[in-house]
Formats: sequence, C-alpha cells, structure tokens
Amino acid sequence: MSVEEVIRLLFSFLGGGLVAGLLDWLRAAKSERTTRRIEYINSQLRELYGPLQFYTSRNAAIFELDDSFQKAYHKEFIEKQWSEASTTQDRVNQWANQTIALRKEYLAQIHKNNERILEILENHYSLIEPDDAEILTRFVVDYVRMRTENDESGRFRTPHLIYKQVGDISFMRPEFINLIDKRFKEKKAELDRLVK
Repeated sequence: MSVEEVIRLLFSFLGGGLVAGLLDWLRAAKSERTTRRIEYINSQLRELYGPLQFYTSRNAAIFELDDSFQKAYHKEFIEKQWSEASTTQDRVNQWANQTIALRKEYLAQIHKNNERILEILENHYSLIEPDDAEILTRFVVDYVRMRTENDESGRFRTPHLIYKQVGDISFMRPEFINLIDKRFKEKKAELDRLVK
C-alpha cells in the first residue's frame, strides 16, 4: 500500500467518523432542545395555564348558573303577576330576597376565584406567552378596579358619569376565559406531540 493510499484511507476513515460524530452531536442538541421545551411547557401547564384553566372554567360555570338564576328571577318575580294580597307579596318578597342572596353568594365565589387567579398571575407571570399579556393585564386592571371602586357592601363608589367614561368593569371577560381555554389546550397538544 502506497503512502497516497494510506492517506486516502485515513481521510475516508476520519471523514466518516467526523460525519458520524457530527450527526450524533446534532441529534443530541435536538434532543436537549426538545427536553428543555417539554420541561418549559410542563412548568407552564403546572404553574400557570393549568391552574388558570381550573379557576376560569369554574367561573364560566358559575356565570352560566347565575344567568339561569337571573332568568328564573325575571320570569318569576318580574313577569309574573302575583296577587296584591299582603301575605302573597310578603312571601314573594321573601323568595326574591332569597334568590338575590344566593346570587350574591355565587358572585362571592367568583371574587375568591379571581383572587386566586391574580395570585397565579403575580407568581408565574414569567411563564405567560407574550401574545397573552394584553388580555391578562386587562383582567388584572378589572380586578383592581373592582376592588377599588366598590365599597364593602359591593356598591360602586365611582360616580356613574365617570364610570361610563372610564369604561365597564368585568368580573371576567369572555376573551380571558377563551384565551385560557385555548392556550391550555394548545400547550397540552404540544406536550403530547413532543413526548411521542
């Protein structure tokens, strides 16, 4: 074997080893990126979007329940013509007040859920998707306004004319609920794809 053949053999051997080594390095780098992404999505689901999904879905169910109570209240106590007899009117007023009290209890649960949502956002804000910041910030502003502009009894302290110019406050806007539901499902689906 000549020197030239030995050099060619050496280069072909080293070249093949170099290509195999490069391919192994690329596979390892991709695997490491995938592992980091899986860990990050797990953190997002466990610490942010999962808990947010839990509380927003609870609120959505309570909103639906409250809507049913409101419709039933309207049907029974506004639309219906009850006897003018004082015993009947006393009983109807008692029922109406009981219904209002129940609705207030459900709304108090929404307030508690919103407190937890605010805690989650404060503690895990670094995990949000940048596109979500505007809607999440709007929730925080609504929460702060609700706490600031209501007195202990739940009545607004803001003069009506000022309130209308500043804008409505919402317990939880539909776009917030929809965003959290969408993002939770997207993260779950991405995680499922990555771990397959």
